[in-house]
Amino acid sequence: MSVISNVLKEEVARLKENVSIYERSLRSLPRGSIYIAKINNSSFVYRKFKENGRVISVYIGKVNSPKSNEAINQANEYKRIKNNLRVAKIELRKLERVYRIYN
Repeated sequence: MSVISNVLKEEVARLKENVSIYERSLRSLPRGSIYIAKINNSSFVYRKFKENGRVISVYIGKVNSPKSNEAINQANEYKRIKNNLRVAKIELRKLERVYRIYN
């Protein structure tokens, strides 16, 4: 095998490992998105997600409470990992095609 073929093979293996790491990370974080509801003069944080075709809203707490700040950070981390997973899957498909063509 040539050097290029070996590099492509290693890169495909690396991306497959990244995809599995991202998927495990997503399973460890709570699903859904965060939204802030303003009621009277107070703001409250809720997590929204779908379960069995229904939209579920779970109360987290008041804005700027430790629990709500943690939920917001987790939601941002979930979005970041989900985006990285999407990009890794796209790159993996491209590299697998190139590897098949090259061999």
